[in-house]
Amino acid sequence: MFLSPKYDEFVKEMFRNETVRRYFVGDILKIPQEEIRSVRLKDPFLRKFFHRQKQGILDVKMELNDSRKINVELQVKLIRHWDKRQLFYLSKLYTEELFAGEDYEQLKNAWGSVYWILT
Repeated sequence: MFLSPKYDEFVKEMFRNETVRRYFVGDILKIPQEEIRSVRLKDPFLRKFFHRQKQGILDVKMELNDSRKINVELQVKLIRHWDKRQLFYLSKLYTEELFAGEDYEQLKNAWGSVYWILT
């Protein structure tokens, strides 16, 4: 039986395997395997603070051992305003751990996205 990686559930299940996550991230981001201690799977829901705020839900959200966050998005067709959507997701990823009263220097410099467009 062949399962296509075009299905969200297949991709999410595939990334549950740490070995798959490590090699995927290492290959895509050109990080040597010996530098990757862990690639943790994170909650894909991006926080929303107000009832009327838009909720962000990532396909796969991972965090590397150096706290770098990675958003993996699977798309089977081109979407209008893709650049704006990714900017929305990345800005939430970047700021989600900064709380009231904390200094901006607390923001981590390392973050990124991987876009996996299958046709």
